[in-house]
Amino acid sequence: MIKKLTLILLTIIFWIFSINIWFANSVDNSENNTNTRVDHSEKTTLRLSDDIGKMADRIWKMADRIGIMANRILIMADKILKTQEIQSKNLQITQNNILKTLNMIDKSIDANNKLLASLISSNNAVVNCMCKK
Repeated sequence: MIKKLTLILLTIIFWIFSINIWFANSVDNSENNTNTRVDHSEKTTLRLSDDIGKMADRIWKMADRIGIMANRILIMADKILKTQEIQSKNLQITQNNILKTLNMIDKSIDANNKLLASLISSNNAVVNCMCKK
């Protein structure tokens, strides 16, 4: 981020000096104009340098804000990961409890089937006894 900001500032400074050189070369070369041009060029360069300094300060403030926001995002991401770890353990416990419950239901159904088979067998024996008499 800092490298990008530095590159942007250097590019701006380069273009300012390029414009000043172009302006200096495009103006009439008489001696009076040259002195006036140099005086104005220096003032313009100083004003532009001041503006660049102010802009650089604003960019640094913005970079600080971005850094603070990045730290907040990292803290939130850490909280999300912790939550996922906890929920993962909870999910595993819930799945194990569901599996145990299904096993108990399966055993209960087997026991009920055996009881039902015994009742059917007893009923058939009673029916057979009643039919013979």
